[in-house]
Amino acid sequence: MNCPPLLIRSLLAAAACVCLSGCLNLKPAQATARFFVLSPLPGAAAPGSPALAVGVGPVKLPAYLFKDSLAVRKGTNEVEYLDSALWAEHLNSGFQRVLAANLAVLLPTDQVRLSAWRREDVAMEVYVTVEQFDVDRTGAGVLVAWWRILSPGGEKTLKAGQFRAAREGAPPQADPLGATATLSALLGDLSRELAETMRGVASRSPASS
Repeated sequence: MNCPPLLIRSLLAAAACVCLSGCLNLKPAQATARFFVLSPLPGAAAPGSPALAVGVGPVKLPAYLFKDSLAVRKGTNEVEYLDSALWAEHLNSGFQRVLAANLAVLLPTDQVRLSAWRREDVAMEVYVTVEQFDVDRTGAGVLVAWWRILSPGGEKTLKAGQFRAAREGAPPQADPLGATATLSALLGDLSRELAETMRGVASRSPASS
């Protein structure tokens, strides 16, 4: 029995709709997001010394580092973000936390305080303002930051300067864990410079003589 042309066209149209609907539902699989933190330098905290009790103030970051995703620099004026590589904590908090942990290892002190302290609790205070903290597509990392070491209560600037360092590392798209390790190593470099400066400041203070 021959089917009417109108029925044939209706059946073909219905089949096309089913195929099109199926194709539209075939979305590419998305990579599972991974969460990362900065890591401190290895080693236990150094023996305590009240003369080098330190307060680590809040770290200031540029606005482009406010996002949860890992920032990857494509050029001088362009940054992209890896949506599959996310920070497990706010980057400014992680930076401050690891800086404090590093100073506890590098300085002869186990008294490193974060953000809130009484003036009499510390011998000096350190504040960091980050200008650049990222890796590029090849994995090369850069940290540029300004730092200040102040007397307790912030009444006097004991020392101030700019830190700039670069390191080679793993490409972030292929190895985001390696890229975060590069950033952690750069923070370790900054921590060493600050610790050395703090030791020099402490050795010249009246209390240490």
